[in-house]
Amino acid sequence: MKILLTGATGFIGSRLKRRLEAQGHAVRTVSRRPGADVTSHDWSDASLERGVAETDAIVHLAGENLFDRRWTTARKALLRSSRVDTTRRLAALAARRKPACFLSASAIGWYGTSETAVFDERSPRGSGFLADLCGEWEEATEAAVETGVRTCRVRVGVVLGLGGGAIAKMLPFFRLGIGGPLGSGKQWVSWVHADDLCGLFEFLLAHPRATGAFNGTAPLPVLMKDFARSLGKVLHRPSALPVPRPMLRLTLGEVADVLVTGQRVLPSRAQELGFRFEHPEIEAALRDLLGRKEKIPS
Repeated sequence: MKILLTGATGFIGSRLKRRLEAQGHAVRTVSRRPGADVTSHDWSDASLERGVAETDAIVHLAGENLFDRRWTTARKALLRSSRVDTTRRLAALAARRKPACFLSASAIGWYGTSETAVFDERSPRGSGFLADLCGEWEEATEAAVETGVRTCRVRVGVVLGLGGGAIAKMLPFFRLGIGGPLGSGKQWVSWVHADDLCGLFEFLLAHPRATGAFNGTAPLPVLMKDFARSLGKVLHRPSALPVPRPMLRLTLGEVADVLVTGQRVLPSRAQELGFRFEHPEIEAALRDLLGRKEKIPS
């Protein structure tokens, strides 16, 4: 299969690219940077249209990091443009060129936050900036949907993997023995091993009946305090020093409210279609990533 992949140099995209190529797929990358197979400077030029015309499937992972800095007015505008505008452009090209499928990333922020509710793909959209952004992001795929292109929207949770994501931010503190839960520790963390997330994208590419929304989260979400405890246990470090909510709010502003409330999200539709998670339990997943000393980056 010829696959057009955006975000191919990112935390997830780089892993997915290697896996797809190992399976014999021809992966063409899209980037504004030199060296990509399709260099698109503003997501509206002819090179991108040619790239879509020559592909069997599109996997769209590109977008600015949601949680790495404060959500200022300028930052919110950049988050929207990097997700909504690019998705709308690719969906329009897909509607015209009719690839076999169009997979677009989204996020579990679609559900809003709650310490008590349980969400799956049948749950309604929540409220707040992140839920609104995810709503616009997913609606941007509609041109492809309306013209019959098989379209999947993968609502990605907290991705665990070496070299980026949540683990990269937490490891330095845990190694020093000063790691611990964010806020009260009573909020849910809907996590997923990076290999399982890549596996889900592969599964959706190959499954002819897969359409609509799919949660990219492990089937066993955990409380933040249990996540921190498991990470400390795997690293043989203490994990009881919490990061107070006011400190997070001072550092991250509105972003902190999402992190300290969280959401409990289940991957119901993927499991109903027969997808099997290789790493469903948090401690075993962390051991797979961090258990062998030579695998832990310095």
